[in-house]
Amino acid sequence: MSVAVRLFERRDRDQLTTLANLHVAAVIPGVVLSVNALLAQLEREPDENILDPWVAERCCLVAERNHEVVAGALLHRFRADADVGPAYRGTGEVRWLVCKTDAAEAGAILLREALERMNRWEVTVVGAECGLPALACYGVPDTLPHIRKLLTDADFGEPTRTEIVLAARCDALAGHALEGGSIERTLGLLGARLTLRRDDTELGFIEVSDHSNAMARSSVATRWADVGNLTFANDDYLDLAMAPLLSAAADWLLLGGVTRLVDYWAHDIHRPEYLAQLERLGFR
Repeated sequence: MSVAVRLFERRDRDQLTTLANLHVAAVIPGVVLSVNALLAQLEREPDENILDPWVAERCCLVAERNHEVVAGALLHRFRADADVGPAYRGTGEVRWLVCKTDAAEAGAILLREALERMNRWEVTVVGAECGLPALACYGVPDTLPHIRKLLTDADFGEPTRTEIVLAARCDALAGHALEGGSIERTLGLLGARLTLRRDDTELGFIEVSDHSNAMARSSVATRWADVGNLTFANDDYLDLAMAPLLSAAADWLLLGGVTRLVDYWAHDIHRPEYLAQLERLGFR
C-alpha cells in the first residue's frame, strides 16, 4: 500500500488529533486533546515563553496511507541569532512524532522526509521528542516504544537524561499535617504558594500548576495539576516537610475540583530520598 508524505492541511485536523490522542492515552489517563489545542500548537506555543520566540520556522508533515493519516510530525527550525540560547542556535527539532503502531513503514518514510527538510533548512543538529500539548507528554515516554524505535532507526542517539513521572490521587495525599506547624498561603510564581512554618521557622514551600486554562481547550475526564516548585529551606527538612506540604497542596486542589497530582524525579536534580518519599506517600 503506497504512502504519501505531504504538508499538513486543515482537512487533516480531525484525523491528526485522533492520532495524537492515541499517544496521549498511553502516557496519562483522562486527558484528551481538542482539535483547537493541537492546531494552536502548530502556530505558536505561548506557554513556552523562552523557546517559542526562538523558533524561526514551523512545519507539520503528515503521512497518508489509503486516505488515512497514519503518522505526523511537527518540525521547528530555531533562529541562529545571538539572542537564541547556544544549545538551540541554528538547530532543528522534531517537536513531536506520532505514528500508528501498524504503520511503522509510513512513520519511517515521514521521518526521512522530515530530516531531508532539516537538511534544506541547513540546521546544525536535529533533536527529537514527543512534546504534545498535554500534561506529562514530553521527552520520549517509555510507553511509546514504537516512537523510540523510529528515532533510533533514523540514527538519533540515546536520551541524554531520564525522568520519572509519578501521579497520585489528591484524596490519598490529604491528612499529613505537621504537629505544631502552620500553612501560609501567598501568591507565588505559578499561582498559590503554600509555605510550611513551625515556631516561626520556614521549613519549605510548594507551588502547583493547575492546567485549567490549557485543559479548557480539551475534553478532560479528570482534573490534573502538577508540582511546579517544591522547595525545602534545608535539605534536612525533606522527611519532615514533604508530606505536610503535599498534603496542604492536595487539600487546596481538592477544594477547586482537582483530583490528581503529578510530580517528577530526575537523578541529576533530586536526591534518591525524594523519590522514595513520593512513593511512600502513594505516588506511582
